[in-house]
Amino acid sequence: MKTRLQRQAARGRTMTVAQLLLCAALIAGCSAANTQTGEPAEPSKPTLKIEEVGKASMGNPREQIAEIAPSMKSDIYSESGGILLKLNKRNGERVQAGDVIAEFESKSARIERERAEATLKSAQSSLAASSADLTASRLQLTNTVKKLEAQLKAQTMEGAEEEALEETKRNLQAATKQLSAANGNAGIAALEAQVEAARLSLEQVNSAWNGGKLIAPANGVLTDVKATEGMTIQAGSPFGIVQSTAKVKLKAWLSETAVELVRGKKELVFTASDDGAARKAKVLHLAEVPDAATRLYALELESDNADRALKPTERVQLQLTTKEEENVVAVPSLSIIREGRATFVFVASGSKAEKREVKLGRVNGPFQEVIQGVSAGERLIVSGQHSLADGQTIEAG
Repeated sequence: MKTRLQRQAARGRTMTVAQLLLCAALIAGCSAANTQTGEPAEPSKPTLKIEEVGKASMGNPREQIAEIAPSMKSDIYSESGGILLKLNKRNGERVQAGDVIAEFESKSARIERERAEATLKSAQSSLAASSADLTASRLQLTNTVKKLEAQLKAQTMEGAEEEALEETKRNLQAATKQLSAANGNAGIAALEAQVEAARLSLEQVNSAWNGGKLIAPANGVLTDVKATEGMTIQAGSPFGIVQSTAKVKLKAWLSETAVELVRGKKELVFTASDDGAARKAKVLHLAEVPDAATRLYALELESDNADRALKPTERVQLQLTTKEEENVVAVPSLSIIREGRATFVFVASGSKAEKREVKLGRVNGPFQEVIQGVSAGERLIVSGQHSLADGQTIEAG
């Protein structure tokens, strides 16, 4: 039995050797044929995988924190000061223009008002007296001039002596000058100016005192009131702020990269943390140059706030881009060839492979954004590109 197995193994080895010899002969024959014809063997075209360049999302819209501020802010000052008798409106309450916010008692304000009234009354009395005297003087001088004119005329007709005529002329000239001075009396103008100044002073005192009432200057929400009833408030000191919140402003500081995302846009979308609802804000201002200290650009927007849901000093998420803008031209990361700091892809241009340098952006999953180099719709080689040379003939697999 052992001998039979040995014979079978020997036959198998013989067949293997024969097959190897046959293959060698075929190869030699092919080489000889090529040598005989003098033509080199043609290299085979690489088989590649080609896909059309498309778009892919790079993620959610890019965001920036913005702070809410009132659209209008009116500072309130206690111009006259005094003891705070009653606080009619408190922090957080809505007020209308003309509402009484607080009531004061101030002896100094009353004294100041009485002094202003007395000054005005004195100026008016002086003006009235001077005006009456001036009117009487004008009447007397007018009569004197008329009388001297008639006298001079009569003397001339009667042929009076030259000395008498000269004296009448001198008297007429003096009376005429006095009448002219009375008509343009500078003293009356000065008294009238004093009366006007006293009147303005009284108006200012009355405006500051306002009967001891502090009035809301505008519609809005009262904030920043720190005074309590019974306190003595200094004249001219800040009392509070009225903030208008029917519309609000959004303020943010952007980096140079972020500025490029919003430049030229008329409105942006933002979300508040309370409800997460998307709202729109109109772009009011985007600085052309950055702040010298922070190197950041100021951005200011305005949004309707009729429901008063947005509160000053709160923060919101401002979307610098939209979902559509985040859907960009992208290629599979595995299709990119890196040579030092440069990056390339191969594009199928007809039957040739074209090597393109590309500028890349963000990565999301298997895709990377292409900022420059290829466009959507071009035919991208995504497999087998590492064995290619620029301009090589290709065929798609």
